Amino acid sequence: MPPKVSILVLNYNGVRFLDDCLRSLEELSYRDHEVILIDNASTDGSVEYVKQNFPWVKLVVHDRNYGVCEGYNRSVDYTEGEYVVFLNNDTRVHRDWLTELIKAAQEHQADICGSKMLSLDNPEIIASLGGKITPIGSGYDVGFNSKDDKDKTKEPASVGIVGSGMTLIKKRVFLDLQGFDPDYFAGVEDLDLVWRAWLWGYKTIHVPSSIVYHKVGGSWGSRQSSQRILLGQKNSLANIIKNFEFINVIKGLAISIVYNIVRIIIFLFSGKFQNILALAKGTIYFIKELPETLKKRKVIQRNRKRTDKELRQLGLIASLSESIAEFVRLKGVISSNQL
Repeated sequence: MPPKVSILVLNYNGVRFLDDCLRSLEELSYRDHEVILIDNASTDGSVEYVKQNFPWVKLVVHDRNYGVCEGYNRSVDYTEGEYVVFLNNDTRVHRDWLTELIKAAQEHQADICGSKMLSLDNPEIIASLGGKITPIGSGYDVGFNSKDDKDKTKEPASVGIVGSGMTLIKKRVFLDLQGFDPDYFAGVEDLDLVWRAWLWGYKTIHVPSSIVYHKVGGSWGSRQSSQRILLGQKNSLANIIKNFEFINVIKGLAISIVYNIVRIIIFLFSGKFQNILALAKGTIYFIKELPETLKKRKVIQRNRKRTDKELRQLGLIASLSESIAEFVRLKGVISSNQL
């Protein structure tokens, strides 16, 4: 018997995305699934729209905006599936998307799977082929903004990031990992979950035969928005503290200082003073939450089954030179207005 899958679509004032997303889920070739819309107290009529147009979709309506992490954490108890999918509302899935994910998960004995993500606006362009963790607690999507080579078939492979916007995970594994970090609200929360999974002995793979189309920056906004910078700064620093071995915590914090100096200079020259303020606020919030973060570190490190060296050997953590090269490449993408 194929395992049942619960697809959770998180929504906050995203009614403009729901028709495309839900209609694609309605056409899935994998039939043993349920779709649950998780609404974070939208005010744009999202819930009413789904009730009227997609009565087969289950609804979980929160009393306020809990963000990505708590929004999902509070909703998993409503699921019936052996597997859970966390799916952005600004996506459209291929008909065989879920079939390919479950097939790969079972054949490769993987606990977490991610799909090939293509741009919803330009399906010839890659949004993510999975990704790598960086020394500063963040990550980057392999292949971002490059042309998709449809004729180049690749087998599923281990990754440090599954790609923002879509994660398939065994429900029991998600519960064992204690869900998303509720203090993150949003931003690198998927990276943190996958990282913790690898540390605790679980396996994550990228499945190139499973296709998702993602409107990059749709529900979240630009990667250069002040809100994303603030949360990214706070949460990436927390990732360093929680997940690295001690020597790499020191290295990560030192590299982060240099990296942020570079970013401040770039923001100054481009007149983006609000982004400098966002960096400062993110750092302050990180410091305020540090005592709680250190408590989480104790739990994570106590349950660790893999070393940082092993994760590097698996190709999950990028070297400093790889990370710098990707940073430079992304700056070129941003300056070309292709984000």
